[in-house]
Amino acid sequence: MYSPYARPHPLTGVGFRLGVFDTSVLTTDVTAAVFRGRPSSILDGMRYGTLRGFIPHYVWAEVPRVLADLKREGGAFDLEAAERLWWQQYVPLLHVVCVNGLPMTAAADKLAQEDLSDVGILQLAGVLAPVVLFAEDPDLIRQGVAVPGWRDVRAALGRIGKAEADMEVTGNLVVGTGYGLYGVTRLARVYPVAAGIVAAAAGVYAYRNRARFTADVRAKLARVGTEALKVLTEPYGQYELHKPGWTRAQRGTAGDDVLSQVARLLARAPVPMTRTEMLAALPAAVQTPHRRQMDGLGRLLHRFPAFYQVEPGRWQLGRANVQVRRPRPWERRVRIDAWSRPSARGWRNVRPEWLRPRHLPYRDGFQTLSAHPSGSVLSWANWQAKRAAFVRQLALTWGNL
Repeated sequence: MYSPYARPHPLTGVGFRLGVFDTSVLTTDVTAAVFRGRPSSILDGMRYGTLRGFIPHYVWAEVPRVLADLKREGGAFDLEAAERLWWQQYVPLLHVVCVNGLPMTAAADKLAQEDLSDVGILQLAGVLAPVVLFAEDPDLIRQGVAVPGWRDVRAALGRIGKAEADMEVTGNLVVGTGYGLYGVTRLARVYPVAAGIVAAAAGVYAYRNRARFTADVRAKLARVGTEALKVLTEPYGQYELHKPGWTRAQRGTAGDDVLSQVARLLARAPVPMTRTEMLAALPAAVQTPHRRQMDGLGRLLHRFPAFYQVEPGRWQLGRANVQVRRPRPWERRVRIDAWSRPSARGWRNVRPEWLRPRHLPYRDGFQTLSAHPSGSVLSWANWQAKRAAFVRQLALTWGNL
């Protein structure tokens, strides 16, 4: 499901802002947050509903590796704190999308001739366009698909988030005042005699103290009212002031194909959607005939691994909170059954389950990477080495039986 750490609904009624992140930006943002000792505007934006972040599946695995490389090259930051921040704060909020099979854009075709490692992020940005692509890669910036000054966009995002939070407070205050007036009106209708007595008492008090309401007092009250109105409307002005900074950073043109429409719809949806809900939200031209379009939508969702079925019948774009988990108790036992004997092609179907990962995002799709039984999270290289050692020990054990 969508991350429980994130706000379930966007602060404004227009839906979540979409951002696609490259490894370079995420590592820079994580290390900067460790230095400052407080979360960045990107993390706060995802947490409070200003932004919804997406990454290709291989970026999920690259960030810890790049952080370790930066530390090994002399980076002056706390690697343990950076990894803890990544796994505990960023990963629960980011949506990891498997980009295998997504259509190639013109920019992706052109970049494929220079650097294949950046093609996946362009495929993801292509189906979500218009979208803000955060990247420091010169190739992406040169192609015009990534925003040149992503730090300025991050600062604008922080100002937009603050304005939206103030707008929410102002809206709640106005709504609360309205409910209060409505409640007073209902009480007056239920108890008209008491309401008349209170109104008469207020009128008598105002008449007897009319000398106190001098021109000075009336001017002060007018100033107080003006200041209160200014405070209530200022967040809306700040929002309109900084919103164009985000709009100008968006790149790409919205595709009119069904794949792009469904991807954008699920990306902005507060909760996973059923096929019926998706079809009802799509343009009318796509909705008829209903049964044929429902079947076609089902085939589309099952064809592309970018779409993930959270529970039977409910879909979302990408997976949220993709964590490295500890092995379950039954996965720690080594079972050597008749079906796990060696063959001419080597060992097959060997347990425990963490020997055969299935859900770890890497360049060929999702696999599952389990932690070491001691509880320490293994890097990809260490995990491969430990798996090879486990297979060798298993072969020796089998040979001694």
